[in-house]
Amino acid sequence: MAQSLARHLNRVLNLTVSDARLTVSPVTGDGHDDTFELERVVEGEDVPLELYRSTARLSVQQVVVVKDRRCKTKSYEYRFQADESRNSWLMRWDYSRERPRPVYPYALAHMHIRATLPDETPIDAHPVDHHHIPCPRTPLEQIIRYLIADRGVNSKSKDWEAILKKSEKTFHD
Repeated sequence: MAQSLARHLNRVLNLTVSDARLTVSPVTGDGHDDTFELERVVEGEDVPLELYRSTARLSVQQVVVVKDRRCKTKSYEYRFQADESRNSWLMRWDYSRERPRPVYPYALAHMHIRATLPDETPIDAHPVDHHHIPCPRTPLEQIIRYLIADRGVNSKSKDWEAILKKSEKTFHD
């Protein structure tokens, strides 16, 4: 089932914003044989996906658990990056089904933005990029939509919106 999910996501990515492909790897050491990671791997290293006609990149890391022939998202991290460097991220969306640590005061689904506030005040204990901004769980299709509609990432297809809507419907059904 994890391989089917990867095929589906690769189809959506390859029809819209990238020629790169996600791979599926079993997660070892968690005591289960049903946990898999979806990410792009090149020569044993996780690397971001090249975006169509752009120097920007999209890093996708999604961990799923297969149960009753369905994939359940355990966690994800999507990073929109200026280039291939991991530290060049501009926006990041994170989700974890379970709290990573017992004392974790942040929303399990949140985003980070690389930015500065116009007026840093003493109440701001952390730089903006360390803020955990609550957001709903965000499917990859919504990230792709944002990249095309708001960030000007080129789509490989004029029908990108219909492709994303169909994929989201499949996900929700």
